[in-house]
Amino acid sequence: MNILMATADHLMIDRRILQEARTLVGQGHQVILLAGFECQRRESYVHDGIRIERFAFDWQDSRFSRIARRVHWLPGSGIYRQAWRVFRAWANRYAALDSFEYFIFERMMEYQVDLLHVHDFPMLAPAIKLATARQVPLIYDAHELYYAQVQLPKAVQARYKKKEAALIKKADVAITVNPYIARLMADRYCVPAPEVIMNAAARVPVLPGSPLRERFGLSADARILLYQGWICEHRGIEKIVQAAARFDHQIYFVIVGYGAFEDALKHQVAELNLSHRVLFFGGVASDQLHALTCDADLGIIPYHGVDENNYFCSPNKLFEFAIAELPFISNDLPFLRDIANQYGNGVMADLGSPEAIADSVNQLFADEAHLAFLKRGAAVAREDLNWDVEGQKLLAIYQRFTG
Repeated sequence: MNILMATADHLMIDRRILQEARTLVGQGHQVILLAGFECQRRESYVHDGIRIERFAFDWQDSRFSRIARRVHWLPGSGIYRQAWRVFRAWANRYAALDSFEYFIFERMMEYQVDLLHVHDFPMLAPAIKLATARQVPLIYDAHELYYAQVQLPKAVQARYKKKEAALIKKADVAITVNPYIARLMADRYCVPAPEVIMNAAARVPVLPGSPLRERFGLSADARILLYQGWICEHRGIEKIVQAAARFDHQIYFVIVGYGAFEDALKHQVAELNLSHRVLFFGGVASDQLHALTCDADLGIIPYHGVDENNYFCSPNKLFEFAIAELPFISNDLPFLRDIANQYGNGVMADLGSPEAIADSVNQLFADEAHLAFLKRGAAVAREDLNWDVEGQKLLAIYQRFTG
């Protein structure tokens, strides 16, 4: 089967997407992944048997270009610029596809496809148009409540929510990442609850070695509190940096990842004179992350309920911690609480202020028996929260279309 996947990820492709694609390739399917439409340049390569295509959107619209050529409007002329503004306003407000979505649709049209599998809301409208044109099944894989992102203006949130509510009904199968988001989508969109495939990581061996300690010159007795993943605002990372000033001796905060907020955090670390206590490893590819995670002593998930995505989160790092048998500490959020209660691998704490974070981290590291209990719980979680389990759910969905 020729499977066409698409995602807006233009910086780093989400581990979930690559895992799904690898699983399908392993079953003999041909998978083409259109990964990013706002890349710096056009790229095409093969990774783990997946053909990956990346694109650079030129912020034009071929529909308008055809009109302009037909009526002889010259690019750069006054009438061309005025007409373009009117066209874009129409496309953004009234057209089935705005200019960016139409660009995605045109790129999708370039490939042979027996089944479409698209990731997150920006891919949904062009995918529906292609699925209708080609008469092929469509799987919609929603990694989050896209419209609920706190950084989006309220009017944009309302528009995205209304649009997703209408479009999701046209997908043959909808998938999401945890039961909470599945129930919200079912209730708000009046659709059957989406299938749940969690963001589990591959069940690879727990690795020996000390790559974090070696990189930063830390002793075997050092205690490493680890944040890994995208570095951005609204995740509470800056509060952990402030808390580090109150950490007990031999406790270090290591950040593995990158993002737009990284420079601001580094500036904060310098201002607080904490460069000896807060350590930046930088970004790494997903297949290199596990060895680093295994060297930590405690993972931290500092998200707080700034929006529904954060409140109902089930982030990649939760499952990466489980595979590394690493306990975690987090705010008291529903899905994280469920996991901690079920497996005994996590602690719900008040991470709302630097003082509270420091108190919780210091107390946990001071209680060797409790930390050992949590580590045993993480070993139990590893047996359930892995891609061996979740990948079978994906294959069961595909079985409906392959027979």
